[in-house]
Parts: sequence; structure tokens; C-alpha cells
Amino acid sequence: MEEIHLLLSEKKKIIQKLQKKLSVLGWLRVALFLALVYFLLQFFIFESGLRIHLYFGMVGVALFLVLGYFLLHVKQDLEFYKNYLHIGQEIINKTEFETGLDFEEETDQHPFAKDLDILGKNSLFSYINYSQTVLGRNKLKYFLLHPSVDKAQILSRQTSITELSHKTDWLLNFLTIAKSMNISGKIKHPTPKDAVFENAFVAKTAVVVIPLLTVAVLISLAFFSVPALYLTLIFAGIFAFSRLLLMVYAKNIESISQTLAFDSGQYEQFLTVFSHIEKEEFREELNLILQKKLVAGTSRSSRKEIEKLARLLRNYESGHSNIGLILNNFFLWKLNFAIKIENQIKNIEQDLPHWFEAFAEFEALVSLGIFRYKNPEYQFPVISESGEKLQAENLIHPLLFETEVVSNDFEISQSTEISIITGANMTGKSTFLRTVGINLVLAMCGCPVAAGKFVFIPMHLFTSMRTSDSLSDGTSYFNAEIVRLRNLIENLDNGKPQFIILDEILKGTNSKDKLTGSELFLEKLLKSQTLFSCLIATHDLELTKIEKKFQSKIKNYCFELENINGELQTDYKLQHGVTKSMNAIYLMRKFGIIDS
Repeated sequence: MEEIHLLLSEKKKIIQKLQKKLSVLGWLRVALFLALVYFLLQFFIFESGLRIHLYFGMVGVALFLVLGYFLLHVKQDLEFYKNYLHIGQEIINKTEFETGLDFEEETDQHPFAKDLDILGKNSLFSYINYSQTVLGRNKLKYFLLHPSVDKAQILSRQTSITELSHKTDWLLNFLTIAKSMNISGKIKHPTPKDAVFENAFVAKTAVVVIPLLTVAVLISLAFFSVPALYLTLIFAGIFAFSRLLLMVYAKNIESISQTLAFDSGQYEQFLTVFSHIEKEEFREELNLILQKKLVAGTSRSSRKEIEKLARLLRNYESGHSNIGLILNNFFLWKLNFAIKIENQIKNIEQDLPHWFEAFAEFEALVSLGIFRYKNPEYQFPVISESGEKLQAENLIHPLLFETEVVSNDFEISQSTEISIITGANMTGKSTFLRTVGINLVLAMCGCPVAAGKFVFIPMHLFTSMRTSDSLSDGTSYFNAEIVRLRNLIENLDNGKPQFIILDEILKGTNSKDKLTGSELFLEKLLKSQTLFSCLIATHDLELTKIEKKFQSKIKNYCFELENINGELQTDYKLQHGVTKSMNAIYLMRKFGIIDS
């Protein structure tokens, strides 16, 4: 993290210089304003006023405006570097996380999101996410909820993330620009059906004729003496006709405004970030593909076309200002630029969604690049095609931040299809299942994983660990679990390879039915012709006996307890075999639930 500390130290120095510059310019404007007041008072109020005072006053006004221009840019630069500093400090210090989403995600029906803490507070998403726009957040969320099983895509992301992780300053600048966009909510892309002025011949003619007529009348006043009555009638006619046109096309104008998801300032920031991407030198394939999306298509460079759209929109927005009354009623300003905006949208409507998509994917990859940068000890996984289904060394959970985290080695051979894990309460069974699951999500997203070594076969991930009932739709716990397990069987029947993680299935029934049902379910899995691997944790030791029936396909593992000075403790280390220890009665006595 030394590089980012150096970058932030440099930016702090720049901020200090900008703050001094801002103070100097501010006081200069105050001094200039006082001098301006003096010279103008001398000329207009006091008898001693000379024409030189007027000249000094006029120069003072010009200088005052120039200083205001520079002051505005200094403020913008200061805000940029403060945002840069804020993002950098967040990257360094981020340990406790909020959701980062504007709404609660419904994950009950997702194959694994709820069980593995993919979304929500203190989740994988909230740990990895540094996206500053809803576009990037949604794309990152999509990556995590839909991990790829395609080897080429996984490897492509790995190289992309690696390259981005070495561009620390570029990443921080990217996120700082993105933060200034202030983009939230659903994005609506313009579509061909939104064209409302395509056949509006009268409007297209009027926006040319009315401004020309107004300008012609104003110019004629410099050369001809026009009676006040005639002049009034001419301007009244222009005004009335303009008002009529604006009323007729009011809905069309408003629809253009609603078609655009962003204001001119946001499009200008898109221009900045697109330029930031276009100018960077990339070598890895995925980054180059995304970069080329911004310079390819039917409308050439995204930067130039977005710049044009932003300029038109800025002019359109000026029709809402104080001077808009004159611009709209005598020059049909808003109508004119609404038509021009529609034409520009028509030019780029095929490319605009692709540009936003490329930006969103870049922003998501930036977050993953930062994840790589912050965890240099994590290893990129190796994809196996015919060897072990999973081979992990020194595997840990990426969201555990204790100084001493216990790692585990774990391997699933090609022939093994089901791994049964037993152990007493609080020995680490569920945490281990989530550790395997969440690292598989990272692996299939193209990220490094929290392990010293990680070899795997990409498969669709499916979990059943936190199944719950629902009062609103009358679904019982047991019924909800049955429905979920049915979905799993359907996935296998449809030929979708599955990596299955189950924690204490069939909890909603009696022990005899639970054991029989679990055995029959595992036998059902073994009959599948589709590639799969299953990890299942259970307290039911009778279930482990199924290993003898399917010795080559089922393996038993466990977490054990050790009695140390009368205290039952675990080392959280996974072992081969079936657990021989129990602690439920011990824990109940320890917490005073039952008598000693």
C-alpha cells in the first residue's frame, strides 16, 4: 500500500497549494470589488469624477469576472483532489462496510447469494465495491451474482484485473471523475421510438425562420426609423407565434428532456472519463476490447459525440435561466435545441448503450483491480479441466479480518462427488462451507482468491444453508427447502454442472425422516449424469455411514474438539473421518440454560 500512501501525500500538498491560491484569489476579488465601487462612485456620484475613473471601473469589472473564472476552476480542482483523497483513504481504511446499494436486494431465490453473504451489509460486494456510479455498482453486482463458468472469460478477467491493479493513480483518477458524475437510479437509454420531432416540419421550419426574423428586425433598427406601433406589432406577432408553437410542442420538448438520463454536467463528466479511458495505454485483451468500444461504432469517437451532446444540452438548459424568457419567446431556443438534441441522439442511439456498458464494466473491473492491489498475497486460481474438482491450500474466508485466521487445505478428487463434513457446534463447519463458496465466486469472477493455491473446475454454484419460511405467502420452512432442492435437481437434469454446498438439509422434519430423506437425496445426486461436486455439513453421524456404500464417491471430513483444562476447544482444522466429539450439553450448561 506504499504507492497509494505516496500518491495521497502528493495530493495533500496540492490541496494545500490550492487552498492558499483560493484564499489569495478571494481576497483579490474583495479588493478589486472595493476599488471598482470607488471608481464608479467617483465617476457617477462625486463631482470630482473623471472619465479615467470610468475606464478604471470598466477594466475592474472585466478583471473581476476573469478572477471569478479562475476562482471557479480552482474550486473545481480543489473538490477533485479532495474527492481523490477521500477515495484513497477509503481504499486504505475500509474494513467495515455498508451495502453500497440504494435498496435492499431480494436474494432468497438466488442460487447462493443469501447463503454466502454476496450482497448487503458486511458482504463480499460491500468489501470489494469502490464504484462511484450506479452503472458500475450494478455491473459489479452482476459479476458477483452471475460468476462465469467460461474458462476464456475467467482468464481474460484475470489478466485485466492484474493490469489494472498496477495502475493505481489511473484507478484513483477514474473513480474521482466517476464520483463527480453523481449518478444514481435507473438509467434509461434513448430508443428510436423516442423520436418526437422526426415529422414536425412546422417546428423545424419555425426554429430557423423566427430567430432570423427577430435578428433582422433588430438589425434594421440600426439603419431605419421604425414607428413604435409597427415595432410593437412585429414583436407582439413574433411573441404570440412563438408562444403558440411552444404550447403545441410542449410535450415533445418535455419528452426529449426525460429521454436523457443525465444533465449536461454529467455528460461532460462522461466526456472526461471516456477521454481518461481512451488515452490510457492498455495491453491486456479485455481492457483493449472495452477501450475500443469507446472509439468504435457507427458514430466514431464516444468522446467527440458525447461532447457534442453535452454542448447541445447545456444550451438547452440555458433556456430555463432568467434570460430564457427572451430566448424562448423570440428565438424558440428550447424548441431549437430539443430538435438538435433529438438528431444527435439519433446519430448515437445505437452506440450510447455500448459506451455506457463499457464504462460500467471498466468501473466494476476497477473495483476488482483495487481488490487485487489490496491483497497481493492472494493467488489467482488455476482452472482444471480434467483433474481435481477442487484443490485449495491455506484457504481462508476473505471477509475475516482477525489477526490470526485459521487456514485449511482441502481437495476434491475427480472421482469424489460428495464430501460430508461433521463436527460439534461452533467448530467451523458452516464457516468452512462459506469459505469454499465465496472463494469459488471470486475465482469465477476472475479475481484472486484467499488461498496459497487454488485449482478448480468452473461449475454453477448452488447452496442451501439459510432457507427460511415465509408468512406472507404461507410457505413453511420444510416446503421452502424442498422447493430449493428441487431446483437443484432440475439444474442437474438440464445438464448444468453444479458445485453444491448444503448445510444440515431437511431440518424441518423428524430425525428418522431426515436421515432417510438425506440418504435418498445423496443417492439421487450420485445417479446424475451431469458433472457435480457436493459439500454437505451435518450433525447426523448416521449419514456418514453412506461412505461405506459409495467409498470411491463419498468422503467424510470433520472438525474436532479438544478438552483443554476442562474447556472444550477447537483448532478449526479440517480432518479426515467422522467427528467423535459433541458439545451441545456442555454449551447449554456453560451458558446456564440447564443445570450442571
